[in-house]
Amino acid sequence: MSESEGDATQRDLRSGIVAELAAAGFDGAEEIGRGGFGVVYRCAEQSLDRTVAVKVLTSEVHGDERERFVREQHALGRLSGHPNIVEVYQVDITSTGKPFIVMPYYPQSSLDAQLRAAGPFHWRDALSIAVKLAGALAAAHVNDIVHRDVKPANILLTDYGQPLLADFGIVRFVSEFPTATGVFVGTPTFTAPEVLSGKTPQAAADVYSLGATLFCLITGHAAFERRPGESMADQLRRIATVPVRDLNVPDMPEEMAAAICETMAINPADRPSAAQFGERCREVQRRHGQTVDMMAVPAATSRRRGQGTVPEKRIVGMGAVTPSAATKFRPPTSPRSLVARPRLLQTLRQGEPRRLVLIHGPAGFGKSTLAVQWTRSLESAGMSVAWLAVDADDNNVVWFLIHLVEAIRQVRPELAQDLHGVLEERSESSVRYVIAALIDEIHDSGEPIAVVIDDWHRVTSRASIEAMSYLLEHGCHHLRLVVTSRTRTGLPLSTMSVADELVEIDSTALRFEETEAQSFLVDVNGLPLDDLDILTLQESTQGWVAALQLASLSLRGRDDPGEFIGRLSDQHQAIGDYLADNVLDQVDPALLDFLMSTSVTEKVCGDLATALSGVAAGDDMLEQVLKQDLFLHRAEDESQDGRQWFRYHRLFADHLQHRLGMDRAIRLHQMASAWFADHGLLNDAVDHALAAREPERVMQLVIDHGEELFESSRLATLLGLVAKLPRAMAEANPLLQLYIAWPNLVANRHVEAGAALDHVDVALNADTADTQGYSELRFGAAVARTASQYAIDRFSPLPEVLIAHLDDEVTSFSANAALHVASLDALNRFDFDEVRRRQRQAATFLRHSKGPLTVMFGHCLAGLAAYEQLDVAAAENSFRTAHMLALRSGTHSFAARLASALRGGLLYQMGKLDDAEALLDEGLELGPEGGSMESLMASYGIGARIKAVRGNLAAAEQRLDEGAKIAENLSVPRLAACIVNERIRAGLPIAEEEHARLLWLEPYRRQLDGTKAMTSELEQDSAIRLLLAESTLGAAESACARAESMIHEIGTQNRPRALLQAQLTHIACLAAAGRQAEAILAIGPVLAQCAEHDLPQFVVDSGWQLAPIITAFQHDIGASGRLPPMFMRKVMAASDLNLRP
Repeated sequence: MSESEGDATQRDLRSGIVAELAAAGFDGAEEIGRGGFGVVYRCAEQSLDRTVAVKVLTSEVHGDERERFVREQHALGRLSGHPNIVEVYQVDITSTGKPFIVMPYYPQSSLDAQLRAAGPFHWRDALSIAVKLAGALAAAHVNDIVHRDVKPANILLTDYGQPLLADFGIVRFVSEFPTATGVFVGTPTFTAPEVLSGKTPQAAADVYSLGATLFCLITGHAAFERRPGESMADQLRRIATVPVRDLNVPDMPEEMAAAICETMAINPADRPSAAQFGERCREVQRRHGQTVDMMAVPAATSRRRGQGTVPEKRIVGMGAVTPSAATKFRPPTSPRSLVARPRLLQTLRQGEPRRLVLIHGPAGFGKSTLAVQWTRSLESAGMSVAWLAVDADDNNVVWFLIHLVEAIRQVRPELAQDLHGVLEERSESSVRYVIAALIDEIHDSGEPIAVVIDDWHRVTSRASIEAMSYLLEHGCHHLRLVVTSRTRTGLPLSTMSVADELVEIDSTALRFEETEAQSFLVDVNGLPLDDLDILTLQESTQGWVAALQLASLSLRGRDDPGEFIGRLSDQHQAIGDYLADNVLDQVDPALLDFLMSTSVTEKVCGDLATALSGVAAGDDMLEQVLKQDLFLHRAEDESQDGRQWFRYHRLFADHLQHRLGMDRAIRLHQMASAWFADHGLLNDAVDHALAAREPERVMQLVIDHGEELFESSRLATLLGLVAKLPRAMAEANPLLQLYIAWPNLVANRHVEAGAALDHVDVALNADTADTQGYSELRFGAAVARTASQYAIDRFSPLPEVLIAHLDDEVTSFSANAALHVASLDALNRFDFDEVRRRQRQAATFLRHSKGPLTVMFGHCLAGLAAYEQLDVAAAENSFRTAHMLALRSGTHSFAARLASALRGGLLYQMGKLDDAEALLDEGLELGPEGGSMESLMASYGIGARIKAVRGNLAAAEQRLDEGAKIAENLSVPRLAACIVNERIRAGLPIAEEEHARLLWLEPYRRQLDGTKAMTSELEQDSAIRLLLAESTLGAAESACARAESMIHEIGTQNRPRALLQAQLTHIACLAAAGRQAEAILAIGPVLAQCAEHDLPQFVVDSGWQLAPIITAFQHDIGASGRLPPMFMRKVMAASDLNLRP
């Protein structure tokens, strides 16, 4: 067969498959991938209005390859439902017998494509991917499936940035016969050494491939790429014999590098399982202050505290833990049995349906112990119980809610997955939204949960108390709170009592009765006391549990306990001090010194105890303290951050701290701060630096981590830490003020941002030094100040100090931000090529970035420029990439809302209304805070337009009213003009004076300023629509004149998008003026341009007057036949909704 004949045969084959798929309901098949046993097509599934990927087994494939195809169907079927494994929609055969699989289409493509487009991944992003893929492989391995070809190209990315393991075409089921000896399938650079040598792949081979994949993602190259002149045999020999020992990536934690190297061990027995590797990655996230990703693993490998194994096939997640508060979510444990308290537990059971239990009394009355017993009772009945030990940080309402959400996710990881990010970015403005969302999720789950709030008296801030009240007053019966406190304040007790939703246990009920005292002293502590001794102790201590515990320690080893008991008084504080001193006087001096040294922290582990006390075996000493019942409690049997944490009873810790001199206490706080900082526990490090009277150290800690906190969208943490500093000191530090300015700037809190920048100027002007550091600060301040003005459409020429550094190497946050500001300036000057050039320059900052925020913003700017140039494919890719990056900060983060709004606006113009509406609705329930003008116009303008198109005028009007308020508050004419224009489009009324002003506008004149140009063009469009609505020939001619002026003036500039929309408006005006022949003549090239760029909504939204013009054009077969039929179908289908009066 000749080459030309072969090509013709291939074309016939492809056309045949396209027809067969169309007959099966999958139109417009376009080949997007090809392998050894099949072809993948992108198709439109018309019945469900979605784009899908269809993998077809080609007719010339037989035998083993056909078997592989069937094997993939079975594998994906077994793993259906896993969040990180590609889903199967349908399995079928074509009319000629070709098998095919229908799966979701992911335009984001694969990790391989992302790697090639944007370079190496930041280690944090690769770590997140590792956790999720480890869960996917763990699920496969539990189902006896080995993938055999894990590599970047086989890991797809959803539109929401989630990795999906795909291409199960060469999987092996463990129960099958092995592959023939010496034959391997897979990609050599990602294939385990034992497989390359001919052995049958096992689960460990997949773990190796995952490690090799991560190596490639982080470094940008495979671990064993073929060297120049190296044969494949030599390359394979090197893979099989040379271990991966060193993975040097700047700033990457050593434990992550070690974990990856371990997965690539030559000996399979030396590799961890997929689940073990995932947990090691999660531990790295915890230790380094990152949000801990969920790893979806088969439930047979995980247990919920207090419950049995979940049914085997259910997939569960492992939730995130706030690193600075690892012990906040665990109830205290005791090495000894607890005294049974049936009378109190019976009271709690009788009131169980009620939503609030309050256990209150002075220190040492056993409040937390009773809460632990009630927790165990509820868990034994099958209820999930979360635990939150509050502390002074919970006076920050945002941190309190972050901790509350994390506590709940410890036992119900499926709940509130994105609320942490909302709180970090939105701060106090999101409080009520987050509480309402949390309540709704718990209610919708249909499964009750109890939350223990321990030591509520430590919260005194009005905001946190109001949040707790709101939670209680608006909660549902699926959410039950158990609160322990020293007081009754800070809770809406009257409201809860009137509603019969309160169970209260006070200090009187908590006191040990004689039988309970006997059980505690004799049965639990083993003291040889008679009934009179027990009664005397019970009466002298009035059943105060802490005093009884101290007394039991003092009585150990005494020959005459009666004499000691007789000397006790009944004054609580006096007896407490007396007994504590008595106990400590009997402790070995070395142990006492250890107790005092380790009492200064809220929590302590072995390493920390060693650092504080100088005792080498800190773990052993803590266990010794625990065995001696010296008021130390284990936080929980298993610590999720890799350490065993302990807590002293607060009363006992206070007494120990009173014995420390001031100088020693300060030294211990200094050591504690250093230890916490070294271990990534920033909040604890700051608290102990403050206790050590070292505000300068606090400031340095915040400065050292400020950029990372900002870039990772942890804005509440950043501002909360700053708030702990003395105000005067914070205001005097220009770098710290820059870190305050940027979070406020991105949230559109321009007054706060301006105040911070004013402090920067004052601080810099107060110091005349012209050091390199101060020059960089002046540069950074100029960048931030310019950005704050550009953000609200106040454009002026770039400052000289900024221009002077634009071509410097992009190695700092300020240098990267300067390129973004320069891009905004170029965008405003219509220099779209300059925008894209600056963003290519900014892309080099990726390897220096400490988070996704500014990198994401760069992709948004590149997308805006591409859209203005009608490079729609590039714009869509930029916005999609930005959205993927933004989702790493959470679906409700500022970054996600910005990217989703811009992407949604573009998808709308492409006729994808469902996707657009979902993206535009995504962030608006959180309110207006944050977003660029372009994203706000998309969210409130195009978002309202979609509501109106779909007949929901009430929702459209509500959204436009909200947008108008934002425009007024920010004083932004461009946004105000957009809102008025959308009201006119939707047929909603506008103010009479606004109506008159628009009709008296001067003809459009070319603008050199982008924001002024867009404002003017929106107003001209509004005036034209008002004129056309008059339905008179004179008004239509006036509209034509306005539209012609716009075409003429815009045509002198390099503005393809604006010109195309002006041309469409002009054609609508021609039609309204009865100039049909001119309109039909003009519409052909304009429709062709819209079709070329897949922008059907441009046509649809230009006015109902185009309907007859399009109909007439459709009748001209010669003209319309040159346009893509699918595009014209989109236009005509949408015309049924929009192109009408």
